[in-house]
Amino acid sequence: MAKRLPRDPDKEKAILVAAVQEFGDAGYRVSTDTIAEKAGVSKGSVFRYFDNKKKLYVAAVQMAMKTLIDVVDLSVWTDSDDLVSMIINATRYKTQLSHQYPSEFALLTRVYSQDSMIPPKVRKQVFDIFSKWETVVSNQVINAMLKKMVLRPGLNRDHVKKYLMNTLAMVMVDIQQYFEQHPEVKRMEDMGDIIDEIKEYMDMVENGIVG
Repeated sequence: MAKRLPRDPDKEKAILVAAVQEFGDAGYRVSTDTIAEKAGVSKGSVFRYFDNKKKLYVAAVQMAMKTLIDVVDLSVWTDSDDLVSMIINATRYKTQLSHQYPSEFALLTRVYSQDSMIPPKVRKQVFDIFSKWETVVSNQVINAMLKKMVLRPGLNRDHVKKYLMNTLAMVMVDIQQYFEQHPEVKRMEDMGDIIDEIKEYMDMVENGIVG
């Protein structure tokens, strides 16, 4: 029996880095030949380390998540004084991160949207991995926010958390689009129109919509 060659950590990392970039840019349809060429290795090396394309995709998603987990600063969310500043600060920070780590964000966006090009079993596997991480982070952020809020008597705290998570996710998508369309905006004082819109949403959250 032929002796199995030892794993080369540098080569394995190069394959993963290339996979994150290529899967992020082109989606699951990208060929392993392209990934191998990007990594500077043979196609055989890709399969020696990851067996098949499905396992490589899962490993690439895990690497993208680890990269962001290692750098993200949740205090941007949790240390904000109020809901409006928290949403603005968090979305601006997220936008900055997406520019620093475009491939990671692109790949995880495909996972979040459950890209139909990904085989169903793999799609579920990576979405479950992403969802567990997102739930942990969201709970930390929402719990910190709830500590600063005086809830109306009789409200179910878990239902309030779910409501806030859904509302904030929608609002932050709008703000991220605003930042993408207005890259010149850097200061809170220059964001009058979007801040007014956020304040209106937060007023709805705190006071309802029925007069």
